[in-house]
This record gives sequence, structure tokens and C-alpha cells, in this order.
Amino acid sequence: MTDDLLKKEQMANQYAAQGKTEHAVKLLFDLIVAYAKAKNFPKAETLREKLFEVDAMALTEIIKAAEVIEEEKNIAIDRNHLDIWAELYKTLTKEESNALYFSLKTAEYGPDEVIFQQGFRNERLYFINQGQLKLIYSQSERKTLLRMVESGMIAGEDTFFFITFCTNSLITNSNVKLSYLEREDYQKWQTEFVSLASKLADYCSRLKKNYDAAGKKNFNRREHKRIAVTGPIMFQVMNASGGFIGKPFKGELSDISVGGLSFFIKTASQKNALMLLGRKINVKFRFAIGKSHIDIDRTGVIIGVINHLFSDYSVHLRFDNLLSDVVVEKLGTISHTEKEPSPEHADKAAA
Repeated sequence: MTDDLLKKEQMANQYAAQGKTEHAVKLLFDLIVAYAKAKNFPKAETLREKLFEVDAMALTEIIKAAEVIEEEKNIAIDRNHLDIWAELYKTLTKEESNALYFSLKTAEYGPDEVIFQQGFRNERLYFINQGQLKLIYSQSERKTLLRMVESGMIAGEDTFFFITFCTNSLITNSNVKLSYLEREDYQKWQTEFVSLASKLADYCSRLKKNYDAAGKKNFNRREHKRIAVTGPIMFQVMNASGGFIGKPFKGELSDISVGGLSFFIKTASQKNALMLLGRKINVKFRFAIGKSHIDIDRTGVIIGVINHLFSDYSVHLRFDNLLSDVVVEKLGTISHTEKEPSPEHADKAAA
């Protein structure tokens, strides 16, 4: 098929050189249709430009060729991609949808890979198709989780629409599949697809307001009275399905509130400590109250990791569900957990 198309293209060039415009136009139009149906859109676009050069007055063929290309592009768009980004695409025309989709490039990443880094430039807008990432703010030795980024979310908008350095870092929390738009392509839309550029900026602005609102809500959940406590705690990392990964580790409680807790771990590996950020974990420990006790078994997300001296790190956990006020009142009457032997299979540190 390729050889046949090449021969037809050569023939079209010969017709054009000989002044046989009508024959050249017909062959070029047929070639455009063939390449468009073969999903070779760059070639189809190139031949359409050539068609315009050969006979700018062949408006019927020029317009029809554009329609064929747009229609075939629309058919070629991945349906799963459309489902994920349905709210965005329903605001776009067919031509705008095609322009966006075919401007996007795709990439895949493994866990704990840096997509963009605080303090550096970022020239891309990221559309998360699959997987989970964490947006992290670093200040001195403190790492704070700003939010989790998942399928259907956009990242990098702060630096994409405004020329500035990244104020946070985006790091994968699992295997990730994403699409990204280069700023250079977006800038071309300022003249070619002004409406598309505006619609994308508005869409990202609305998403950012939602992200900020959610972040404020999570922040407020942490604004509860904290009670200083000490004692052993067991924690275990969980996967996206709620199952456990590896073996449990031991830590030392620092404080607790209805919204979360913090505890210390000891590890010589800073990388291992920081990899906990954004992870969902399960914690278990027991509070002794006289001859009775309260067992705490909670899941949550690690939102902060702070590096202290001598390989000590404080880990800050936000509960998925708040503790009850009754439990909190009881916690206020004690200051330490019951010292019980830890399971022999638990590690003393997250090393």
C-alpha cells in the first residue's frame, strides 16, 4: 500500500509540474483520504497544504479534505481517554478536541519517580490517566504532602500557565500513565485555536479551586487538639486495594488527636523515610486506662515526614476517619500507651 501511495504522490507531482492541475488535485485529494484513514495525520496534513499550493481555488477539495482529516482524527481518539476527561472534552468542538488530543504526548513512570521538582522550571501540563502521585512541599528538613494526585486530575498548572519556578514537587506513588502538553504547543493555540487555549485555562482554573478547597478541608481536619503520648506503635504500609505490603514496623508515638497522630521512626536511609510520604498505612496500638484498655486500629495517609537528628524521623498521619469524641476524652486522661511486647516479626525501624 505504501509503495502504491508513493507512486500516486509522484504522479501528482508530475501532473502539477506539467500544469495538469485538475488531475493533480484529484490524486492529492485521494491521497489525503487514504493517509487520513490510515491514521497518518501528519502526512495527510502535509498533502493538504500541497493541495492548497497546487490550486488555491480548489475549495471543494480543500474543505472536504479538512473535514475528512478531522473526522478520522475524531474516530482515532481513545475512548478511555475521553471517558477520563469527559468534563473537559464536552466543552470543546470536534476540531478543538482533535487539536488537544493529538497535541498530547504520553509517558509511563514507575513508583517514586520525580515528574517535576521544587525550585526548577516546568514546561508541561500533566493529565493523569492512571496511577497515583503525591504533590510535596519541602521546607528545610520538613516534607509536607499537599495532596494526592490521581486519575482525572491535572498537575503542573501553576508553572504551565505562568512562567515561574515550581513551588512543589510531583512524585509518583505507584506505576503511572499520563499525558502531557508542551507549553510550546499551547502557545501555538494562541493564534490557531484561541478558544481552545482559553477553555483549557478555565478548566484548569476550576480544578485548582476544587483542589484548594479539598486541601483546606483536609488541613482543617488536622486542626484538632493534640495530646502528647508515648509508647510503642505498629504500622504497616498498604496498597491501593487495602492489602498490606511487606511486614509491619515499629515506631514511638509522639502525639494524637481525633484527626491523626505522629510517631517517630529510626532509619539511616533518608530515602526510605521520604518514600513513606503519601502512603496509606495501618497503625495499631493500645492505650491502658487502669485495668482496662483501648485498642486503636486505624488507617490513614502520611502527610508529613520531618528529619530530626541521629536518624530520627517524625511521621505525621491523617486518619481516614476521625476518632470519636469519647475516645479522645479518655485519651486526655492518660499520657502513655500500654507497654506490650512487640511482634517478633516487626522491624524496629523502617530501614
